[in-house]
Amino acid sequence: MDLNPVTRRASIDALVRERTRGVPELAGHCTAISRILRHAASDAAAGGALFCGVMAEAVEGTGLSAGVTVSVLAAPGGDRTDGVAGDRIAGVTPGAIMATLTEKVARSPDDTWTTVALVDLPQAGQAARAYGVEDLTLPDRAGWIRTTTMQTFVPIPQSGQVALVACSSPNMVLVDALHDLFDAVTSTFRFVDLPIRP
Repeated sequence: MDLNPVTRRASIDALVRERTRGVPELAGHCTAISRILRHAASDAAAGGALFCGVMAEAVEGTGLSAGVTVSVLAAPGGDRTDGVAGDRIAGVTPGAIMATLTEKVARSPDDTWTTVALVDLPQAGQAARAYGVEDLTLPDRAGWIRTTTMQTFVPIPQSGQVALVACSSPNMVLVDALHDLFDAVTSTFRFVDLPIRP
């Protein structure tokens, strides 16, 4: 989805028209869908995201929605490998990132929880991941929402930064299936001329 504030309205509207063409149940909702996507793109851009994707599907009469953003951040943790000359930072290790992530065990069946793990991404190497169920505060004091999440921190080679691939969905009935979906989406991540911020 286009995050550029100059072009995103036109490109999102065109995307919605294309995707809803031939889908009668969505045809009357193009304006609302475009508004939701523009809001998601605006929030993602304001949060520093370089990429944002949103999915909305009807599954057995129920709406299923999920989103993914990719951002470049300063890496959590301080353990970095030394450069060749010893005077430059060559990169942040997945282990250093893991040390900054906290697991949480659910105290009851309806409690939030977080699992932390090292994962191997086929095209980007080893990364640190936190996934589970958490309660997120909504903007403008609008309350909170329980969400299934997955955050994968991929060290960017030769830098002190990480690419954060963050996936989430408010659909709590399908937590395990969504984590499988998030893992599959994140596993496609690879570096392609990713801009590195100073």
